[in-house]
Amino acid sequence: MTKPRNYLHTQTSNSLSIHSQRSEEALASAGATRLVQLTKVLEEAEADFLFSDHLQLIHYLTGFRGSNASLLVRRHPETSTYLCTDGRYLEQAALQAKEHGIEIAIDIRPILGPDGILASHQNPTALAVDMRSLNLTNYLQLKESGERLADISGPLADMRAHKDASEIAAISKASMVADRAITQTLSHLKDSPTELELAGWFEYYVRECGAEGVSFPTIIASGARTSLPHAQPTRQRIVAPTPVVVDFGAMVDGYCSDSTRSFYLGEPPTSYRRAYETVVAAKAAGVEKLQPGNTVHAVERATRDYLRGQGVEDHLLHGVGHGVGLEIHEFPFTASAIDVAVEPDMCITVEPGLYYAHDFGIRLEDLYLTTAATPISLTNSADEGVSFG
Repeated sequence: MTKPRNYLHTQTSNSLSIHSQRSEEALASAGATRLVQLTKVLEEAEADFLFSDHLQLIHYLTGFRGSNASLLVRRHPETSTYLCTDGRYLEQAALQAKEHGIEIAIDIRPILGPDGILASHQNPTALAVDMRSLNLTNYLQLKESGERLADISGPLADMRAHKDASEIAAISKASMVADRAITQTLSHLKDSPTELELAGWFEYYVRECGAEGVSFPTIIASGARTSLPHAQPTRQRIVAPTPVVVDFGAMVDGYCSDSTRSFYLGEPPTSYRRAYETVVAAKAAGVEKLQPGNTVHAVERATRDYLRGQGVEDHLLHGVGHGVGLEIHEFPFTASAIDVAVEPDMCITVEPGLYYAHDFGIRLEDLYLTTAATPISLTNSADEGVSFG
């Protein structure tokens, strides 16, 4: 007799065994190392400066986490790096740069414009920018000033895709916290909460368990609403029998985790069990390709090939995976036009789903740390399913 699949929720996560916390030494070393790497990128681009208005890139390079900033980095180390913000953040910027292990000039003057800091530097050969994130107003101002722009978005994305020890520690902790918080959250299902109430419980527990907050607005859907991949939680009560999808994440030191669980509250019907088994197998096919010797497109292909063989690929409505770091969705993307090799120390999700309009949807998502061989799962989407009562 075939042993039935266990649909009882369990909690396991490999993130506990990777990194327990970010060390100050690792963080300080990382800050200096990133600027050295950036200098090499600027040399290859034959650019004298990097200008950026992208807050996540500024955080990555300087440690600054405010809501208003621009950055000017010169490739010659004897010249100051300028972080320009407003008076609200002068003290914070200095403290965070010190924690990040770098020395920069904090200024309230603008970088661009006739009176800006860049204007005081004569005739740069080129100004490096990240065209994928550059604010349109700043782009037009740079074009009008006659600056020769060098797009280094590719090398910058590649730098950020390869996580250092401090980043892996933060993402691992965020993953661990999110798994703990969702376990406590799901215990409230016995009270038939609304989707919004359940989301509220997760946001409470994620902080109680050690995160600074959620990494994105929590997605919770029940019933036929589970066929909406990014459903927003409503005041609909979660009452058995019903399918449920929860897409959730925590943030630690600015770094994100991302995971999705799908389960059935009550006894799953045959159609749900079959779809669930299909998603489990498709996910396994994708994860198998998430190792050196393959590219991220191979992860997408393997997952889709399996679903196509089952005749259900049309019910997968999104890409299979994406990078995670300071942003919840960042390079690399398994379904984008840009293909890259899978290399160690990347943090990438694998998240196939099947969505049947007006009926039900299932998505299973885990976040993986790539290694020289088999990837390590930082999260636990409970691949054996969940059934309460």
